[in-house]
Amino acid sequence: MRIGLILFVLLAAAGFSPSTFAAGKNRHVVVMVWDGMRPDFVTEENTPTLYRLAQEGVTFQNHHPVYISSTEVNGTAISTGAYPAHDGILANKEYRPEIDPLKFIHTEDMAAARAGDATSHGHYVRLPTLAEIIRRAGGKAVVAGAKPVALLADRADRTDASAGINLFAGQTLPSTILETLKNKFGEFPILTGTNNPTRNDWTTQALIDTLWKDGVPEFSFLWMNEPDLSQHMTGPGSERSLAAIRNADDNLDRVLKALAAKGVRDTTDVLVVSDHGFSTVSSSVDLVDSLLQAGIHATRQFKATPASGEVLVISNAGSVLIYVIGHDPKMTQQVVDFLQGWSHTGVIFTRQQMPGTFSLNQIHVDAATAPDVLVSMRWTADKNDVGVPGMLTSDGSDYGPGQGMHVSLSHFDMHNTLIAAGPDFRSGVFDALPTGNVDVAPTVLWILGIQPPEKMDGRVLTEALTVKGPKINIFEPGHIETEREQKKSVWHQYLNFTEVNGVVYYDEGNGYQTPK
Repeated sequence: MRIGLILFVLLAAAGFSPSTFAAGKNRHVVVMVWDGMRPDFVTEENTPTLYRLAQEGVTFQNHHPVYISSTEVNGTAISTGAYPAHDGILANKEYRPEIDPLKFIHTEDMAAARAGDATSHGHYVRLPTLAEIIRRAGGKAVVAGAKPVALLADRADRTDASAGINLFAGQTLPSTILETLKNKFGEFPILTGTNNPTRNDWTTQALIDTLWKDGVPEFSFLWMNEPDLSQHMTGPGSERSLAAIRNADDNLDRVLKALAAKGVRDTTDVLVVSDHGFSTVSSSVDLVDSLLQAGIHATRQFKATPASGEVLVISNAGSVLIYVIGHDPKMTQQVVDFLQGWSHTGVIFTRQQMPGTFSLNQIHVDAATAPDVLVSMRWTADKNDVGVPGMLTSDGSDYGPGQGMHVSLSHFDMHNTLIAAGPDFRSGVFDALPTGNVDVAPTVLWILGIQPPEKMDGRVLTEALTVKGPKINIFEPGHIETEREQKKSVWHQYLNFTEVNGVVYYDEGNGYQTPK
């Protein structure tokens, strides 16, 4: 019988004791990411393997990504247990002038990571990742991803496999492993989403046949590129997207069977998590064009070294990063003035809170590399053509109306999947407490009996574990809102969140104008 968890039960959870870090020793943990998996698509029909795993373990009913709700940001948050402000990865595309003074970088790109480490003394990702922490504690860890984001989980250059293996989108660290994989499995599949084998099939097989050849390590990190790709191309709920979900489920089945064949299924905790939720594009807009029409000289790429006051717009589709060179306050105010009258604006954040905005630190993205203005695009709960709720306005994206997108503060982007089962997780439980991607790393380390090198932003998911964990003391819902009068209208925006033991989970945020 499945159990619905309620707060008074959770408040009785056992308190912290340093000795409990040893509770899960000699275990194995597998974290498997299904990129873009919405929790409402976990059903017996769509995901029979994951559905059965949920019956055996814990379904986290109120799980959250960090904002911004994109892949590179949440891949890093899962690995570090930190908010973007602390781990340093704020978006899939960012402006790092020390790396490229003219245009954005892709944060998951190998060249960007190498340049970022060179200019930051090895702190491109500012905090250690799970793979790094576990290896430093004497354990073994492997990383395998069908997408380049897996690089951020384990990016150190190396010459041999003794320092661990990372397989990311058909590349490897160390590079010498790649030839072995190609000889065994063929070339890494092209990115079409309809090929057989898929990139997920290839990557999963490489993990279980080669990376696990000499035994299952203490920690394995496996990243699926679906259903994200198919949902981008055809929208959530489409036939292709459902087929992609089934392919991810097939690969979960391969992992579980491999664990059983190696005799470690009963001593392995498996966590299936997604990096973010998903929406359908209702309309595509061009913020740069709109700013230009309003008399603000904005661009998506500089042609020469920019001067103070110039404006660079970097689209992440569902959210947009706006950099004002020199942090010019007058120009920043002009940009905010425009956004508060723009019909596509959802929520506006600024470095220093301005009238009618929230500050970057209120959403935990206030790193030194943060933009001057960050805007989440407007969304609705309307349904797409196949009846899936969640519609989003998208800026400057390759994906248009009817296709899929995320990265916003939409309720449907900010709720994602986490299901966990194994010897250290309770059986047949629905966890109704808010949880988040930042909680994965501290929970994994707790299970493995490893003390993190410093306090993480996330919490140990005590309420879901069979081993004792830190006591849950605080559960507090929150709501903030602000408004600003303009000449002909009033701008309003809000942000809903919940807090457990000091960890903040963002539920949704949006904005709108009303006539004066």
